[in-house]
Amino acid sequence: MNASLVPYQPYAGGALFRRRGLLAALERRLRGLEREYARDVQRIRRFERRYRPAVGDRFDELDRLRERTNRGWEALGRARTHGQAGPEEGPRPADDPDPSAARPGAEARRLFLSLARQIHPDLAADEAERSRRHEIMAEATLAYRDNDDRRLQWLLEHWQADGEAILGFGYGSQWMRTNRQIAWVRYRIRELQYSLAQLHSSPAARIMHEHEAARSSGRNLILDMRRQILSELEEAYREADRLRAAINDLPPELRAAVDAECGL
Repeated sequence: MNASLVPYQPYAGGALFRRRGLLAALERRLRGLEREYARDVQRIRRFERRYRPAVGDRFDELDRLRERTNRGWEALGRARTHGQAGPEEGPRPADDPDPSAARPGAEARRLFLSLARQIHPDLAADEAERSRRHEIMAEATLAYRDNDDRRLQWLLEHWQADGEAILGFGYGSQWMRTNRQIAWVRYRIRELQYSLAQLHSSPAARIMHEHEAARSSGRNLILDMRRQILSELEEAYREADRLRAAINDLPPELRAAVDAECGL
């Protein structure tokens, strides 16, 4: 019996399965980073709740006291020299821009509005596309609240490069949708890695890491810092007392003006 041989052809969906496998692996990594970020945020917050009353509030108090004392000495010097208090103001240089002309967040607002017009969920062709638009819109909203031009610019460029709705359920459409999801998850991974780096470079995180390293060698960094800041506070209050005595030697009208400026 003659039978024609049918040459073997690999299933075209094999590559799609591999891409979906990659997507699943990336999503697991993303979930791991999300858990790590949430865990580390809570860990640093717990440390801050212990650190802030012991040291952090004292640092803030010292900064405020030093700022007021410095202002007071400057105002006292002007009062003694010119017979007046208050900051000296000269004409604004011609090339010095008016601070009121700059609008903080203007670039972030422009990028956010441009994104919102292009990715509004009501423009979606199907439910999957609507869900994706919701995700990107939520990400854009967070970036706008953080005044993060870098993230907003990336989202806008990403959408403009690959933002058309993918219709249909054939192999090509599934392949394109999967690749788009991979690109989005990779973006979220990069952003979380960046957020983790920022988190661990914050002042509270650095002190926490230093405290943990010191504790492993038998030292209590928080106690050492508390002793140091209390010593500096004592000296700052003595300096404020010296300033107060110098201000009291001024005539009443100048004394009132210096008091109003430094707030001691």
